[in-house]
Amino acid sequence: MIKFKHVLKASAKVFLLAALLSTAASAAAWAEAESGPAFAPPVSKISGPEIGPGVSNSSKFVVVLDPGHGKSDGHYTGCNFEHDGVKYYEDVITMKIATYTKQYLEQNSKYVVYLTKDSAETTVPLQQRAAFAASVKADLFISQHVDSAPGNGTTANAYGVSSMAPKTGRYNNELALQSQEAANTILHQLNTIGLYNRGLILRDSQNGTLFPDGTPADYYAIPRYSQMYGIRGFIIEHGFLNHTSDLTSYLSSEESYKALGEADAKGIMEYLEKAGKSNFTPDHQLPVPATTSAQSNS
Repeated sequence: MIKFKHVLKASAKVFLLAALLSTAASAAAWAEAESGPAFAPPVSKISGPEIGPGVSNSSKFVVVLDPGHGKSDGHYTGCNFEHDGVKYYEDVITMKIATYTKQYLEQNSKYVVYLTKDSAETTVPLQQRAAFAASVKADLFISQHVDSAPGNGTTANAYGVSSMAPKTGRYNNELALQSQEAANTILHQLNTIGLYNRGLILRDSQNGTLFPDGTPADYYAIPRYSQMYGIRGFIIEHGFLNHTSDLTSYLSSEESYKALGEADAKGIMEYLEKAGKSNFTPDHQLPVPATTSAQSNS
């Protein structure tokens, strides 16, 4: 059974969700599926809660941040790299970036911010991250990651920031266009602090997974499930951990993590101030999963 822990910080009116897996076997399967650049697990039928964001009753912007990867079965599931005797872990870095993004957004009373987890020691199933974002009627859902490439940092062109976003021209096309625009806005902000902008990475399912209308589903789980739930959602990759320049300039200090997190926040704010709250209604509603339970603590 998948168990959720939802933590409410009443004083700041900011919410936090931590999704926990109760079995090591399930956690390991999801962690393996998310290795590298957040690969989608193989599925033949997408299912999830019977929800769709529609229009939130709140006038505030709702943002869900997903610190990528996390610990499973005693091991971090993201990429890692050792440099000058120090080992850097994607899981720890993404948690720091997300925390700084959240802190920056919270300075503006127009934003309500959720995290999909509160620790790098926790991993969360990919579908459940998107399902949670939809359940709180997110105006924007961003999964924050760090990239890596084969080799020791000398691979040609393996540096800079990118976004795995949904493809257009098929299921929920208008939503995909909105997600791409939001992703590009954040990538532009990251480019302003010096990171090379690799642009959008768009990829079809490699195992024949289709959207309900029969068109090919997205390969990456976060944009795929975001399209299904009717929310603007995508992945942002914050440089290559095993590229020496990206690592030493942007991924190895608290100051750099803060700069990355704040760049994300500025991109989020720039996009939402222009685009407004989400009023998209998905073409299909999804069935309720039978393996979730909720628990709340103040």
